[in-house]
Amino acid sequence: MVKKAKTVLVTGAASGIGLAITEYLAQKGDKVIATDFNKETLAALNGKPNIITYYLDVTDSKSISDVKDKISETAKGLDGLVNNAGMFVGGPLVEMSEKDVEKIIDVNVLGPFRVSKILFPLLLENKGRIINMGSEAGRISFPVNGPYSMSKYALEAFSDSLRRELMFLGIKVIHLQVGAVNTGFLERTYTCYAEEIDIEKTLFPKLIAEVIPTCEKEFDTCAEPEDIAKVVYRVLHKKRPRARYKIKNNKGRRLLEFLPSSLIDFAMLKMFK
Repeated sequence: MVKKAKTVLVTGAASGIGLAITEYLAQKGDKVIATDFNKETLAALNGKPNIITYYLDVTDSKSISDVKDKISETAKGLDGLVNNAGMFVGGPLVEMSEKDVEKIIDVNVLGPFRVSKILFPLLLENKGRIINMGSEAGRISFPVNGPYSMSKYALEAFSDSLRRELMFLGIKVIHLQVGAVNTGFLERTYTCYAEEIDIEKTLFPKLIAEVIPTCEKEFDTCAEPEDIAKVVYRVLHKKRPRARYKIKNNKGRRLLEFLPSSLIDFAMLKMFK
């Protein structure tokens, strides 16, 4: 049976997971509104079948409103919104700059909030779905990964609260709990620890030294962007999608979700001391 084509907006669509989602949905026949703040990389999608591109900065409400107005002129509502745009900042919390932490919260938490709120009338029109790109780091927080985990824990709460509100309006909200993925985002994570933190000045040299090889190992076991794209397509077209999907989560980290905090703390203290 041929599935009815959806009109879906994707943030952070010009690279990584967002690009894979955009290209996969378009290939399957959906109309994709690809948005990104990087105009140069976004331009590479111009002219591709079933894809329309618009500049959008998730930290700028005006740019989101501008996109909403453009969509209203050419389409009848939205069937889906994929809040994919995100960034990574890592390091010891007591050594982080306030600006860096503010930035990651602005992009990873307030970004999905702004986009969902401003585009909501278009989603309501079609009883569309909202998909939030979460992380296994939003379920278990590790040392020197605090800023990113903070943002993804907050996104968990956003997804849960929004889902339990919008179910009264017939709109579904789905949270994807994603593990490591083979994109520039993973490379960025490695670079943050390996090159941007001064091992000679930090109070946590052993922690940083342990994290670097851990990041390297992620490249051998991570998911491919297309794996996420396929799940997004199924979620958009499935009659009764689940509230949460776990994709390529690390087995060890999944286990930690169910252990007492005191036991996890003790294990980490022994491991990194």
